[in-house]
Amino acid sequence: MADDKILQRKLQKFSDEIMELAKAECAAIEQATESDLSKQRAGLQDSAEQEAGRFLEGEIRSIDSAARTAAFAEKDRLRKELFAIREKYRDNVFSQAAERLAAFSSGDGYPDYLKKAAESARQNPYLSDCTVYLREADLAYADALREILGGCTVAADPAIRLGGAIFASADGRVRLDLTLDQALEEQKQWFASHSGLDITL
Repeated sequence: MADDKILQRKLQKFSDEIMELAKAECAAIEQATESDLSKQRAGLQDSAEQEAGRFLEGEIRSIDSAARTAAFAEKDRLRKELFAIREKYRDNVFSQAAERLAAFSSGDGYPDYLKKAAESARQNPYLSDCTVYLREADLAYADALREILGGCTVAADPAIRLGGAIFASADGRVRLDLTLDQALEEQKQWFASHSGLDITL
């Protein structure tokens, strides 16, 4: 009986030692497993964050590109709209100016304008023997201009619409354009440079 009790105690002690070893081994395995899982979770989280970052960056680039495209399209639309408004305004201004010049060339002060133009041409020695180009309607002033310029040739030029005169030397090398048409064209060029209506969107 005593031997049986001794044997049982030994078996119990052996069993307890085995259980302690098993518990320690399980704890070590659990710790290692948890460590691996933590690493895997951290790796997956980093990978997910990187993927999310790349996705977000791509979305931001896409949104920025779309916004820029829309902004450029809107700016181009506004530029075209403003250009059309400016052209309409300019055309209206010079249409009225042309009407006033046409009225002037039909008025009492117009003959004096032609005479002053001829006197300006007389000051140029290269125009001493010139041809004077006028509107068909202004050929009635030919004799008055010949008196000033000393027997010049007078001819009609259909390109002159508003009035005035062009003085051309006999050899064609000197040309003095004092037409109202040219004056209006020069005003258009001045207007384009000084009107303050440049479109710089």
